[in-house]
Amino acid sequence: MSNIAIRVITESEEFEPLSTVWDSLLQSKGEGHSIFQTHEWLSTWWKHFGEGKRLNILLIEKEQQVIGIFPFMRTECRIGLFKIRLLETIASEACDYEVLIPSDSRDEAITALLVYLEEEMAKGKLVLRLSYVPEGSKFLELLRRYASLVSKNLFVQEAVTTSAPYISLPATWDEYFRSLSQNRRQMLRRNLRSLEKAHNVDYRECTVDTLEEELNKFFELHQSRWKSANVSGVFSDPKMKEFYRDVATQFLKKGWLHFSCLTVDNEVVSATYCFVYNRKLYCDIIARDDRYAKYSVGHIHHMFLIKDAIGKHLQEVDLLRGEEPHKFHWTKSVRRYTQVTAIKKGICPVLRYKFLRILLRLHEIRQYGLRELYPRYMIRRREESERKKIGGGTPV
Repeated sequence: MSNIAIRVITESEEFEPLSTVWDSLLQSKGEGHSIFQTHEWLSTWWKHFGEGKRLNILLIEKEQQVIGIFPFMRTECRIGLFKIRLLETIASEACDYEVLIPSDSRDEAITALLVYLEEEMAKGKLVLRLSYVPEGSKFLELLRRYASLVSKNLFVQEAVTTSAPYISLPATWDEYFRSLSQNRRQMLRRNLRSLEKAHNVDYRECTVDTLEEELNKFFELHQSRWKSANVSGVFSDPKMKEFYRDVATQFLKKGWLHFSCLTVDNEVVSATYCFVYNRKLYCDIIARDDRYAKYSVGHIHHMFLIKDAIGKHLQEVDLLRGEEPHKFHWTKSVRRYTQVTAIKKGICPVLRYKFLRILLRLHEIRQYGLRELYPRYMIRRREESERKKIGGGTPV
């Protein structure tokens, strides 16, 4: 560690100039990183949602060269008399966590992180929470290995939080289509045929000229559906709309945005907000018009998306976190995501960890309210029942 230094970035003005070294580290990782690790995604999220939080980006340097980046932020939760200081990933709820470390620097960077955590936790009651670490990631493997070797004062716990279904794409659409069940194939053909018989149907990607209008329709469709379930929906927050507008504008310029619409008689009835990056299609959010539910326009749109991805020679469609039943109509393969929590050992660390989880759950209830969380809970219950009927995915 004598030639390893840690530089902490705490000011927003210092975030943007990191783009050059950030991109350099991403390139050194090859295709083994996601779009949610890009400087563009994280810095844009911080611009829109950083208020009330403290930037805490760790730059691991060796001989004055950055060999790793841990994109952290600090937040606080207050529940009654208790205050929890969290160190977590920037955009923790909107990011699959993988640190930016080239393969030849992993050991040194992880060691530096653990030393930093031990020092910071010795100063106060700091909790490290990484909400979504992909199971099987090199980072998770190294953290498990070095946590006990480097630090004797850290108590690290893992809990599987969710799964992300994904589709490994074959060379041709026919090959993929044959992999679906006969009932599934017949349903897709029948619904598309019925829709095309009654209406003029078109599938298209947005352009610079159409982006604003089609984004507005996308927000409208998404909100309408959630309101019908008595849930506010993600785009009830104006900040979230502006964030997605900002990302769309930046990503469109870079060729990363894949925003597409399915139109019926020139009216948008389904819209998908996706990204293309490192030969992957990331399906972020889909919105559809329930007036056309009998045709399953959402499924028809997904069929066009997958067919288009195969035509562009992409390797995978990542349906992202969440176990919504409609995803398992297309695949049975999933990746699990783990929440990693680290606290100072001290007295009775297991009990303190359990108490911490209760406090954080209470904070979530207070933040969103039972009127918002209960409908979401009931939706998840229905989805779980439906997923079991379909035969939800098996982690691989």
